[in-house]
Order: sequence, then C-alpha cells, then structure tokens
Amino acid sequence: MRLLHLSDTHLLGDPDARHYERIDTAAALRGLLDRLDLTGLDLIVHTGDASEDGSEASYRLLHEILDPVAAAAGAPLVVAMGNHDAPGAYAAVRGPGDRGDAVQDRVLVLPGGGRVVVLDSSVPGAGYGRLDPEQLAWLREVLAEPAPAGPAGERYGTILALHHPPLPAATPLLEALSLQDPIALAEAVAGGDVRLILSGHYHHPMSGEMAGIPVQVAPGVTTVMDPLAPDGIERAHALSGATRIELAPLPADGPAPAPRVATTVLPSAGDTHGEPSTPAYRYDAETVAAIIAAAGPPRHRPTA
Repeated sequence: MRLLHLSDTHLLGDPDARHYERIDTAAALRGLLDRLDLTGLDLIVHTGDASEDGSEASYRLLHEILDPVAAAAGAPLVVAMGNHDAPGAYAAVRGPGDRGDAVQDRVLVLPGGGRVVVLDSSVPGAGYGRLDPEQLAWLREVLAEPAPAGPAGERYGTILALHHPPLPAATPLLEALSLQDPIALAEAVAGGDVRLILSGHYHHPMSGEMAGIPVQVAPGVTTVMDPLAPDGIERAHALSGATRIELAPLPADGPAPAPRVATTVLPSAGDTHGEPSTPAYRYDAETVAAIIAAAGPPRHRPTA
C-alpha cells in the first residue's frame, strides 16, 4: 500500500487572503503537488488544519485541489479535523461523519484491503487536542473486528489518522497545544490491528511510537516549523512538506514489517514575500505565553 500523507494546508476562503500576511496557501498546496511523484498511490490522508478560517469556501477549495489528484491516482482521500477546522462547515461540504456533523470521525474500508479510521481531535475554540470517552468507546468497537482483507487476501490492518500527535512535542508551545491524555488512546488501541498512526499539527517531520505502533507526523504544507530554534523562540519557515509511506501486507506469521517512510521539504510555492529562509513567523516567549493562555487547555490558562 502506497500512501501520501499531507497536513496543515491552512486554506482560506478568501482568495486574496494570505497566511501570516505573505503565504498563498492554495498556491503552496498546488506547488507541492506539482513537485511530488503521485503515481501508484493507494490512499491520500490529510491529517487536519485543512482550513485556516473554518469556512465552507476553504473546504470546497481543498477538494477542488485534491479530488482530481485522488481521482487520477484512483486513491481514496480522507481528511481529519484539526484545531483550525470547523467540523460543521466540513460536514456541510462533504457530509456527516460516522458519528454525525459535530464530530468528524470516520471509517474508510480500502478496496485493496485494510481501512483508515479518522478521529476528530479538535476542541472548539482551542488549539490543543482531545478525544472524549464516547470517541474512544466507538474506536474500541471499530477495532473489535479486524480490518477487511483485500481481494487476494492481502491484510494491511488499520491506519489511524488524527491531527494532534500522540507524541511529546519538541517545543513549549506545541507541548501546551498537544493531545491531552494520549495514554487513553494507547489503551483504546491495545490489542487491535492498528499498524500506523498518522498526525500533523506540529508542522515538522517527526516519528515515534505509541503502544508499539509507529507514529508519523507530517511536515506542514503551508509552513514547516523549526524545532531547533533558540531557547524561548518559536519560529516557522515558508517551506512545504509531505510524506510518502509504503506499507507491506501482514505476513501469515511473524512480526509486521515496518513502514517505509520518505519525507520531502521544499520551498513553498505560496511564499510571495521574501526568501524561504525568512521566518514566516517568529514568536518570543511573551507571545508564546499569550497563545498558550488563549488556546491551551485550562491548566495553562491564568486563573482569575
């Protein structure tokens, strides 16, 4: 199974608007796709922050760009919700999730075998992520049955996609806006057939594991964050990235083969002001603290 992993396109409904007042997000996505090898794809996964403004127009634009790519490849497309997304607006454009409009949780069975389970980790009005007990109970029910095999008996298991990674973050800002209680997710997938977890949100390539399951974090399409910035500084550059992953079928016996992962980062075609080496944003400690206070979970917010 060959899949393309995209994340954090931050599309805008207003065609004249620019992200950080300089980046044409639609151009960044189109430019990245133009420079990628899109042959032989079996699946395209977008792990959230598809939109910057949560508008229906931004989701129509997303599918205007990605649907032809998916159709040409014969590859299903799935989209998770991120902290900038609006599940209700996405439902108005693409229909309800498996659990209704307000939470875009979905299961997609793949024609070649296996399935994708999409979890909506967004919290309305916040930057951090959360999975509520009802979502985790639903996930357990889904995973109680193994993923269907392919037409020739191929078994690929389950790919889990959600915006907020179940991994520790590399910077204070991302840590404050991370997935809350990842242990609950680890407990929910224990004993199931999840082989790979895909996430975004951090805007830089990252890999790790949760409960023995490989986790891959895609770089942002609109910007790529610098996890090695000087202490106290958060910054991102006008770069675009994507990840291609190859997943081998499960053997009849023995351990599951590890996924083969290739990640690319390129200058953003949507950067219309300055060189890509010029930071798209650079936040000092005071600005980071203000963002955490506004968008972080309650424990990070100042008390009255």
